[in-house]
Amino acid sequence: MNENINHRNIADIITTAMFLFIIFAFTVLFFALPDAAFSDEENRSLQQFPEFSLETLTSGKFTENIGEYYADQFPFRNIFVGAKTAVSYAFLINQNKGAVIAKDGYVIQRYDLYDDTESNFDLDLTFNENMQYIKSNCLYINAFKENLAEIGNIGLTFSAVPRKIDIMTNKLPVFFPSDRNQIYYDILEENINHEIYHDLKSELLSKNDEYIYYRTDHHWTTLGAYYAYHSLMGKLGISKRPPFYQEIYPIEKEHFLVEKVSDDFYGTTWSRAGVKWIKPDEIYYFRGENKTDAEIFITEIHGWRTIEGFYDFELLQTKDKYASFIGGINARTSVYLKPDEIYYPNGRGKLLLITDSFGQSMAPFFAWHYDLEIIDLRFFNGNIYDLIIDLHINYVLILQGMESLSTQGNLVKLLTKSER
Repeated sequence: MNENINHRNIADIITTAMFLFIIFAFTVLFFALPDAAFSDEENRSLQQFPEFSLETLTSGKFTENIGEYYADQFPFRNIFVGAKTAVSYAFLINQNKGAVIAKDGYVIQRYDLYDDTESNFDLDLTFNENMQYIKSNCLYINAFKENLAEIGNIGLTFSAVPRKIDIMTNKLPVFFPSDRNQIYYDILEENINHEIYHDLKSELLSKNDEYIYYRTDHHWTTLGAYYAYHSLMGKLGISKRPPFYQEIYPIEKEHFLVEKVSDDFYGTTWSRAGVKWIKPDEIYYFRGENKTDAEIFITEIHGWRTIEGFYDFELLQTKDKYASFIGGINARTSVYLKPDEIYYPNGRGKLLLITDSFGQSMAPFFAWHYDLEIIDLRFFNGNIYDLIIDLHINYVLILQGMESLSTQGNLVKLLTKSER
């Protein structure tokens, strides 16, 4: 019996020693390893050691930041995040940080907790506040329409890019509570001027058996952007505003050379969820039949950088491969196709595309028909009306993701300064 007790004591001592060794080893590693400034996998900046002051200590901000610092700088953090997600998935817990682990390798961001008093996963906004953002943004767009009428004969179309959770419903787990997502679009349709509104949701829903949204990212794929372009051209193309008087038809898919340029793209939703076993996405470019974009050049006003062609191939070597479309997010981007006489002997129209990141992969399609000016109101602070007049814009397309419409108020910049 004493021998059994001794064996148990030895086992307890070994277990305790191993436990203390692990704690000691991780403590040493924590202080020995340099702090990381940025996580490529999560595509975000990591918390650095916070600056101490009496004010931050008494307010609780210092201890809050310290907690975030330890969580972000913990040794081998990415490995533990992936392991935690794998264990949760094994126990049929198919969510992590608001990202739903869905069918066929899809990771889909959800946006609220279906409780009017709870804030969503990313922002301190309740569902009712999301609805208020949609109403306000519709007000700004409607006012913009009236202001454009005073400038001249300028066309305007507005469309909301559906979220992946609204379209890829066939990938969601059984009994997943998604009914309330339709309310976003009900509020939009109740408040927007229907003379300018074009619905993309119905078109994309009919295509959700195809690869139209990335599995690991919130953006649509190039194919999804193509279907949206094809649908929108039905509204934009009937314009007979100067300097072009012919109807403009979308280019059919078979006239593009579809080229796979990456098979290792991991998007932001994958980064959030920590699902390390999910396969990466593929990125495709829809290029001209001669497999060259040499006659297209893009001038990105933000940063004064010029690239040849629709795509920045260098960015395919980075984590944010989606940014390769027209060189990524910028305050203002100019896209011109030369020589334009090949396509429209009577001249091409000038389209102002007011968009967020969804417009990046759609812009190359519109560039075959229009000279493009693209602005992102998250960063553009110039006078939109001066831009329209100075550049002789014929048509304006406002293309905003539903996530942006329900969480951001940047479209207030569509108003004149006296209206704000």
